[in-house]
Amino acid sequence: MPQTIIADIDKDLRAALDARAELLTLRAILLRYKAGGVTAQQVAALLQELRPSMEDGAQEGPLEDVILDALDMVTGWCTPQLRVWDEAGDEHAS
Repeated sequence: MPQTIIADIDKDLRAALDARAELLTLRAILLRYKAGGVTAQQVAALLQELRPSMEDGAQEGPLEDVILDALDMVTGWCTPQLRVWDEAGDEHAS
């Protein structure tokens, strides 16, 4: 079972991933983690844990793509407008 960071946000994140939410929806959820003082490393670890646990056969590809999109926003491998933390190692909000 994946770790729990902030239960309410975790639930929203899992639902958004399962629904293959758009980037801005995912970013809004990630910003809630950041506002709650959660580090990029914590969220990245959760997303990495969710990759294998949420794979569901035929939908594996699209779901993994959404998880990887979220990871990109957490780690900074995205446009500056979508980046949530300044750097993956940054403990502070941008």
